[in-house]
Amino acid sequence: MQIGRNDNKGRILVTGATGRQGGTGRGVAKWLIERGYRVRTLVRKRDERAEYLGRLGAEVVVGDYADYASLLVALEDVESAYFCYPVAAGIAEAAGLFAAAGRKQGLKRVVDISLAATGPEHPSPQARAQWVAEQIFEWAGFAGVHLRIAAFFMENVLVIDLLGIREKARIANPFGTLGLPWIAGEDVGAIAANLLVDSSLTSERVVVVGGGELMTYPEVAQIITNVVGKRVSYEELTPEAWRAELIAGSARQGEPNVRGADHLVAQSIALKRGPGLTVTDHVRQFAGRAPISFTHFIETHRAQLTPVI
Repeated sequence: MQIGRNDNKGRILVTGATGRQGGTGRGVAKWLIERGYRVRTLVRKRDERAEYLGRLGAEVVVGDYADYASLLVALEDVESAYFCYPVAAGIAEAAGLFAAAGRKQGLKRVVDISLAATGPEHPSPQARAQWVAEQIFEWAGFAGVHLRIAAFFMENVLVIDLLGIREKARIANPFGTLGLPWIAGEDVGAIAANLLVDSSLTSERVVVVGGGELMTYPEVAQIITNVVGKRVSYEELTPEAWRAELIAGSARQGEPNVRGADHLVAQSIALKRGPGLTVTDHVRQFAGRAPISFTHFIETHRAQLTPVI
């Protein structure tokens, strides 16, 4: 198997490259640029994250999923695109506008990041909306892959758990001692980038990617403790209590993300009921390298994850 074969000679559009959780879009753009592909990134504003993409070598275009005219500009002369939408309301509308603009501009291939829980009857509103987005890309007739992530992003620790670690030296949620597979956003980005440029990697329309390591949240807290040199504890919460903490925490970081909180809580309930998620070898299969280890990820972000109390 040849990793990274250039089936797409034209420009590639990468969305979500300035996102925080997962950081998959940034990983896609970085992987492609390092291998000589022409990359255009769609950003909502020109800030330090957009400037970083420019320094990498990406063409940076300002636009918005809700602005059809800006999507037409972003998709001009683009043959393939990575579609990444945050865990928040609005994905179905965004996918519809993106697909319509893509059809008008001659887009051929889309790799969209999705959820393992995606389905029309899932209790999570995000999972249901994600399924609608997948259907829109199917109806639009694009080639490509729906990349469903059946793992927890290591970056969750930096987004969801960071305030609790920094201020209380504790991680709290309802998962208890449930084993969860973990994956780095950079690894997902490498998988998505390869699927964008090498159509021979899979004939499947849906690829469900698992993590490379299985760990419980108490084990996660222990790894952080070992790396930063300060004790970080784990506390099991009820789903209701965790929902309140998630909404309050997202409000402190910008605005309350009720949709994201509802998805995470629904996911915690569903996973504890079973079946659970498993470890897979997708990083080696689709990116051609070993996955990033959780310990390495924590070491990389040691300063951020050191409690201040």
